[in-house]
Amino acid sequence: MNILADVNAAEDTVGGPVVHARSIGKRYDLHRGPGHLLARALFGSLLKEPPAYVALDDVSFDLWPGDALAVIGRNGAGKSTLLQILAGVLKPTSGSVRTSGRIAGLLELGSGFNPEFSGRENVFINGAILGLTERQMRDRIDDIIKFAEIGDYIDRPVKTYSSGMFLRLAFSVAIHAEPDLLLVDEALAVGDVFFQQKCYARLNELRKRGMTVLLVTHSMADAAEFCNRGMVLSQGRKVFEGRGKEAVEYYFHHEFGTPTGRRTEQPPQAHERRLADGPYPATSLKEEWDPFEANPREILDLSAIEQFGLPSARAVKALIADREGKARRVFQQGEWLRIYIEFLVDQPVEVPLVGVQLINAKSVLVHGRNSLQFEAPPPAIHHAGTTLRCVHDMKLDIDVGEYTVESGIAELPKALFSRRQACAPSEIAPHIQLLSHVSRLAAISVIHRHQGDPCLFSHYGVADLPSEQQLSLVPQAAHLESEPRR
Repeated sequence: MNILADVNAAEDTVGGPVVHARSIGKRYDLHRGPGHLLARALFGSLLKEPPAYVALDDVSFDLWPGDALAVIGRNGAGKSTLLQILAGVLKPTSGSVRTSGRIAGLLELGSGFNPEFSGRENVFINGAILGLTERQMRDRIDDIIKFAEIGDYIDRPVKTYSSGMFLRLAFSVAIHAEPDLLLVDEALAVGDVFFQQKCYARLNELRKRGMTVLLVTHSMADAAEFCNRGMVLSQGRKVFEGRGKEAVEYYFHHEFGTPTGRRTEQPPQAHERRLADGPYPATSLKEEWDPFEANPREILDLSAIEQFGLPSARAVKALIADREGKARRVFQQGEWLRIYIEFLVDQPVEVPLVGVQLINAKSVLVHGRNSLQFEAPPPAIHHAGTTLRCVHDMKLDIDVGEYTVESGIAELPKALFSRRQACAPSEIAPHIQLLSHVSRLAAISVIHRHQGDPCLFSHYGVADLPSEQQLSLVPQAAHLESEPRR
């Protein structure tokens, strides 16, 4: 980890922001080679300006004592560049940055440590970089070692450390230096879940004392839960700044959704059909699908994205919402997710089956169900050009994290569907004809419950399975009788 002190920080401004950044820009000239550099040195302005890569463009913000700002965005959005500028590793090409107080940064795993030195020796070196005296470090060394939990490895060369041990020691040094500003670039993602919980508990404690945190993360749960503020970067520009949870919502709707379902300014009209043409009365469908009308800017237009299957069926639009029909992308554990999706079908279908799957960040199928596994029989499609609408509810009794939604439509012969209760899955599967499947339809984030009964943590592991538990005290006499004889 790179633990740095900003020796060029501006004078401390009492009562002012810890970070005052205005119109920060970072540009890299893309020279064609040494010959081009020599030509520019000789002829200067007579040559055309070289092409440039803009890593940051006109980024402004303030950070105040106690703030926790999550910086989120796609890879290459400029997040790490921003942190390196704040840490003093890079100089901005344009704009200005004013910081106050001591700055500690966890920027790159392993850097800032001499691999030949022991962990203890590296602690004192990094303490000196942060501006602490040897006596101050001696007073804190025991607490640093205790928090890091690396045992006897503290006196071994750090080249023998795992990435997790690097993280533990670097983080421990950083927080015990009591910085005014802590910069974290995805560092906590390296540690195990127990150490992450320990780190966030300590960060919250330090924030109450006025420490400011700037966290670059791909964990939307961390951004929504830990950070009171959030900023979204896209192609080097700040496109959103607000509360942490609002930034996550914006990112999912505008950034994460770009290559999947594209958000529309108005609901797509090309695939609209009269509701009366469908298998249900128009009144019941219109009442059921009011959320499309209530959330026109949040509708995902699926008509142009890649789908697999037959050309006679396509998913055309979808909406991710809660059970009240309000568009959302961030949910607490145990809340209900409602997925609205429409398919345009250009062929008769005896029994349409619509399935929905939830995939976690490790590409593991966490949950999936289709129309076979619900009691209501699907309506037959008799005419080409019919729009089939599906409302799928899912209770999110799952682990905290990010998930993607997939969906598809298939056909099953009516005769087989009518006796599905007596058929094994192996009998049904060969007769299912896939019509269309869309992956990465949308993304959601699941965070911890804000209030819980009986506690905030509903379960451990990927999913919450129905379970019961009883505890009782065994009477002493019965306990003695049950002991085996020797």
